[in-house]
Amino acid sequence: MATAIATTAALGSTASAVGQASAAPTLPAGGPGYSCGFYNGTEWTGAGQTGPAAVARIKEVQCLINLGAYTPSTGNSQLYVDGNYDQSTYRAVEWYQRCSHIGSSGQVDAATWYQLRNNPNC
Repeated sequence: MATAIATTAALGSTASAVGQASAAPTLPAGGPGYSCGFYNGTEWTGAGQTGPAAVARIKEVQCLINLGAYTPSTGNSQLYVDGNYDQSTYRAVEWYQRCSHIGSSGQVDAATWYQLRNNPNC
């Protein structure tokens, strides 16, 4: 079962898993791109990373993927925005990278960050 999270009118409606804490996605005032408010850089992000900075980056990845085409209507379950780079997050990143035609490593590099922030629907 899913509940809706607050989004700006420009983003439309997205769903998140029940019990999941999630930031309201926004469009930054300084220019194009989406943000969930957890992290705004482009540092490499992937499985096995720990600590508060890694958790913030992973939550941003999970939230941004949930904004786009990674939905039940495309056969995918929304990700829990929990900061854990688990198998579901890895598979979602791979899917998103293939959808965006940027190579599917399953890890978030600068090209993946750019696409997530500027083209969430791939």
